[in-house]
Amino acid sequence: MKFFPDEEKKKRFMKNGLPVMFAVAWTPIIWMVLAAVLGPVLERVLPVWQLVVLIIAMLSVLAMVMLVRLFRILGLKFFGENG
Repeated sequence: MKFFPDEEKKKRFMKNGLPVMFAVAWTPIIWMVLAAVLGPVLERVLPVWQLVVLIIAMLSVLAMVMLVRLFRILGLKFFGENG
């Protein structure tokens, strides 16, 4: 049994659902990289560790939104109207 019996359902999933799944999967990796790179620097500059975590969380969410946009653009290139 195929997961996508219809080619149109496959294209719809590739355009909408897959970019969000990729971005959500990459968010913990981005969080860890930002925490490792920016955490020590922000910890020295800011006196409260909760503020450091908040800044890293906001940057991670911003990166996730940018990844969703990037994956949607790439998805439209590969699975667009002509592809």
